[in-house]
Amino acid sequence: MPMDAATRERIFAAADELADPLVRTVSEMIRISTVNPYSDDSTAASEKPGQLYLDDKLRAAGFATRMFEPPPDVYAQAKMIGPAGRSWKDRPNLVGELALGAGGRTLVLNCHMDTVGAAGMEIDPFSGEVRDGKIWGRGSSDSKGNLAVGLFAVRALRQAGVPLSGKIVFESVVDEECNGGGAGTVACCLAGYRGDAAICLDGIGSVPIVGCNGVLTLELIVPGRGGHAATGAVNAIDKARLLADAMDTIKAERESRTPPMAVNLGVFHAGTIPAVVPAEARIAYNMIYSVAEAQAGRRERGIWGAPLLREHIERVLTDATIRDPWLASHGPVVNWVKDLYPYATPRDEPIVRIVNESLRQAGGQADHFLHMMAWSDACHLTELGRMPTVGFGSASEGVAHAAVEYAEIDRLVLGVKTVALAIAEFLSTTGRGHSLLRPQ
Repeated sequence: MPMDAATRERIFAAADELADPLVRTVSEMIRISTVNPYSDDSTAASEKPGQLYLDDKLRAAGFATRMFEPPPDVYAQAKMIGPAGRSWKDRPNLVGELALGAGGRTLVLNCHMDTVGAAGMEIDPFSGEVRDGKIWGRGSSDSKGNLAVGLFAVRALRQAGVPLSGKIVFESVVDEECNGGGAGTVACCLAGYRGDAAICLDGIGSVPIVGCNGVLTLELIVPGRGGHAATGAVNAIDKARLLADAMDTIKAERESRTPPMAVNLGVFHAGTIPAVVPAEARIAYNMIYSVAEAQAGRRERGIWGAPLLREHIERVLTDATIRDPWLASHGPVVNWVKDLYPYATPRDEPIVRIVNESLRQAGGQADHFLHMMAWSDACHLTELGRMPTVGFGSASEGVAHAAVEYAEIDRLVLGVKTVALAIAEFLSTTGRGHSLLRPQ
């Protein structure tokens, strides 16, 4: 049966009463730097201090908690391509489990603790200042505000006295940012944390997110022959430009599509001083690809991801290589850094309908579903965790990773109401033990 109006209003009233503690919690979390250690800037840190802070909050809310680091071979265990050479020592996941009574479903709430770097921000990145109806600082929008939304949604339900049955699994994960591959969420899936559905609390716009594209990252190490600029050396930059020209043909084709599949040359490193011919150049690309391409990969290669795109790129690069005498005998090294697959959840999936209707009842703009061009951990929850997953983030548009980042307080409170109501619809029972989910 549908949620009764009195219960709904108790949930919303509890969320409003918890607004001040919510703001304090987000502000305190911002003051704890959890910049990903692979951010490549001076603010690099670790997720652990933030996890310890959140652990106390989860325990106070009744969760039994566990911290564990992703295994060193986490991507190999998951049979996927992920960033090599990363360490997760002293970078633990935090998982809380809240048992709510016999029987019932299990719902996973997932969000990441790490942030991008903060060097060069136009505001104090770790002030957690509250002004103008916003909370300011790195991670406020992506994604500490969203972590707090999940925590306070549970607190609102308990304060409202809503009868719940089943279990909530709360995952605060590491290494989503800074060219990470979602190792934290992968490790949670490998550790056996599963639900009947999942909400990935990461995203913008307070809308249900029903899919996102995949991300493929390529690195090319291009050899030259170093020497003095006045001698007959082979400039690795010149050779790298030949391969970049070949990649430009792929870029033009993919970005001409509707919607365009972006190809970004993000790294071009070579050389030391102008008087020395560089002996090596490194170029790296990020490319997004569609669910349809992943479907073709599974159909033709048995792999959910971009095997066909990788093969196409390798053919184009091989053709460019054999046309140049130097590269033909001194071929580049091709490194596939990561292949992070996409996901898509049908709009009629129960968890999507529940979040959408909860948003409507909370006063948000429902029926505006988003397929993100970027990537999120929701992909691992769907593919590796085998859970129907919807994304729902309370982040403000255009400020994640920006030089000025903030979270709007009203949007966070709306998020608490929406997520709390969605949990209640998924897990609540009446006195007779019947689910409050609408009949399927």
